Amino acid sequence: MLSLASICRNALRLAGITVLLTVPSFAAGLSATATYTDVPDPTTAGVYDYSLTLNNTGTTTIGTFWFAWVPGGDFLSPTPTHVTLPAGWTDNIFNNATNTGSSIRWVTTTSLLQPGQSLSGFNFESTETPTQLLGNVPSGTGAGDPILTSFVYIAAPFADPGAQIVATAVTPEPSSFALLATGLIGGAGGCYRRFKAARAA
Repeated sequence: MLSLASICRNALRLAGITVLLTVPSFAAGLSATATYTDVPDPTTAGVYDYSLTLNNTGTTTIGTFWFAWVPGGDFLSPTPTHVTLPAGWTDNIFNNATNTGSSIRWVTTTSLLQPGQSLSGFNFESTETPTQLLGNVPSGTGAGDPILTSFVYIAAPFADPGAQIVATAVTPEPSSFALLATGLIGGAGGCYRRFKAARAA
């Protein structure tokens, strides 16, 4: 007759086997980051142009990039416009009643993003300001999460567990002209101080 300890050990082993069978082996290999830039639209006041870059940091492909979304929740408000996409990808805008927001889903079946590669061309326009975009979801599904929370999938949406990421803003580097101007001003200041010290001597 089996002891209670033996029964528990066997139950744990069976539970471990069940987990191994139900969790896809590729789930751990899915990893990504996303960055974006924002500039005021040159032709329409109050509109911002957002450009996203997706970086595959895992060991599997990426075929779905679902921006400002978690299952059951869409976070962009108002609805974005003029969505563009990389070659070989398709796009859709989704709306969910739980938080009256929107999200953008880009999908490909022919141009999967390979491990170690980056892809730009995920663009949209919105009257949502960069400051607002950095906020958190106010209510509904995903309340308290960053609005920039997104999901990636290895191929088609929901075909695997996916991976949740949060897009981050790219801090623009100072332009060469700005650096040159700063250097010239600093140099002029130094020359003036030396000239003043020489006259006082």
